[in-house]
Amino acid sequence: MKPTTDDLQQRFDALNNQCFGGQLPKVRLQLSKARTYLGQLGYKRRRKLLGGWEYYDYVIRISIRLEHTEDEIIDTLLHEMIHLFISVNHLKDTSTHGVLFRKIMNELNTRYGRHITVSHHRTKEELEQDTQQRLHLLCVSTFNNGERGITIAARSRFFELWDRMKRFPKVTATRWYVSNDPFFNRYPRSLTPKIYRISGSDLETHLKDAKPLIRQEGKIFVSKRVDK
Repeated sequence: MKPTTDDLQQRFDALNNQCFGGQLPKVRLQLSKARTYLGQLGYKRRRKLLGGWEYYDYVIRISIRLEHTEDEIIDTLLHEMIHLFISVNHLKDTSTHGVLFRKIMNELNTRYGRHITVSHHRTKEELEQDTQQRLHLLCVSTFNNGERGITIAARSRFFELWDRMKRFPKVTATRWYVSNDPFFNRYPRSLTPKIYRISGSDLETHLKDAKPLIRQEGKIFVSKRVDK
């Protein structure tokens, strides 16, 4: 299902009363088409006159890029409401999803039969739904045992990763491509050297229309040769 903002508001109000005793303030609820998160709590902050920070203008965003069940939407909304509860009550936690967050999460899961988790892992079906074409700067690395892996470079780190990927442990060769195949949407854009193993058959299939890249005199060009 893909909820509307009215749906989210109704659910927020009901969950606030049921799970948080109506203590949470009204916040803006937004629909998003983000692919990097299912739910997100946003806010602004400003310094207080006597020191410290004041947090305000809270917003909860729910991504509707992919289809999700009603239960998944509710669990995601509750996840962000836990963050909101901790923030507005100025509670301290050991980390973003630390001891306090997990304690509240487990209590809600047990009491109300929910399945709130620390993070949402996209299923195979969800990954296959993301068919939007995007430009991917793609490094294919070959390991000393013959296995291969891929790295999708963030544009801001493209030149840095071009140099660093060839020094990745046990990597014997790297080749770079540009591709708009939606298959590669499932991999995160890397700011640091990270390699995701991939089967040879998947790699060959989805490199079919990719264009090899070469670097000359500090510039990147699309090569005319076809070498996959």
